[in-house]
Amino acid sequence: MRAVAISGLFGYSNVPNADLERLRRPALPISRSTSSPSDLTGTTESGTRSAEHGPDDRAGDVAALRAAGHEQRLDAAVDRLVDEWASVIPGLDRDIRAIAARIARIDDRLRHRTASILKDAGLSDNEFRLLAGLMRTGPPYRCAPTDLAGRYVPVTSGGLTGLARRLEQRGLIRRVSHPSDQRSLLIEITERGKDVTQSTMEQVAQAEQNLMALLNRSDRVGGNRFLRKLLHSIEQDLL
Repeated sequence: MRAVAISGLFGYSNVPNADLERLRRPALPISRSTSSPSDLTGTTESGTRSAEHGPDDRAGDVAALRAAGHEQRLDAAVDRLVDEWASVIPGLDRDIRAIAARIARIDDRLRHRTASILKDAGLSDNEFRLLAGLMRTGPPYRCAPTDLAGRYVPVTSGGLTGLARRLEQRGLIRRVSHPSDQRSLLIEITERGKDVTQSTMEQVAQAEQNLMALLNRSDRVGGNRFLRKLLHSIEQDLL
């Protein structure tokens, strides 16, 4: 069985974990002592359909069982990873290791979904960052390359030049003269670029909402409170 990559924010990758490998396969936990193939379709041994549940109810029950099984296997995978680390490091803080593992998994899933959207839009990650950066600056949606590099796009000014050239060739941006310094050029998004970027940003935002659809308002507030404190702790250690 191949190793499953748990990659992302904390760089954990190629972790051989049979439990996590099985997460991609839908599972329906069934007790052999109480269930038979006919139980899954809502029919009796004679082939007649059970009157207790309609097709929609049965489909919902199956989906709920599969979701519960997926969550159990995901938790088991994290527990196993923590156990494996603890076998090597006896004094390991298990809670911290579990938090880091889950954050890495979340980061991986968010990146995977975003990458799929960008692929459909025909954009690389940095191309999207540049376009979204211009949109985020607001009207007139233009900016100096030095202001884009680093803040909106994780590249140097030299690296930004190549990105801008490709996007300009596709008609998504244009270079215009600086209003107060004719020796400098600004990068401005075109109408076509606005349309592409607006659509892509909306798809990314919708994907994030879909991935977190099980969180209610209280969950989101509490989650942000925890993550804010976690980020402050991490950044403080890097100062």
